[in-house]
Amino acid sequence: MITFETIETAEDIAAAALAGAKTEAKRHLHDWMAAARRAAITDLPGQDLIYQAKEAEARAYVADPSPDLADYPLLSAEIGITAPDAAALAALWISLSADWRATAATLEALRMATGAAIDAATTEAEVAAAIATLPGAAA
Repeated sequence: MITFETIETAEDIAAAALAGAKTEAKRHLHDWMAAARRAAITDLPGQDLIYQAKEAEARAYVADPSPDLADYPLLSAEIGITAPDAAALAALWISLSADWRATAATLEALRMATGAAIDAATTEAEVAAAIATLPGAAA
């Protein structure tokens, strides 16, 4: 017995190809973003938490009218290595945090816009064009 339930139309084939292209593009976007974040900060497990703790400690130190270094173990541990004193080190950590936020905002905007363009694409060419917006990315 012959059935026609398995016959794919040109539209079915095109829809499947588009879905595959979108899946691959999302994977590419994910991989690109992971590499960009590694380049901007680190891929060392847990290091992001250390950076957050350093920023919090630096801000607390700067806000403290009479800081005691015993209350700031991360600052105490790094004085003389990265900066000559606690005030300079706290200022450096706060500055680096601001730099990271600016980079993160740029990367997140690009990730969100590219993902939205992939989702909205109605052709494989539009999917490729969305990925081509990533700096250094090959479509």
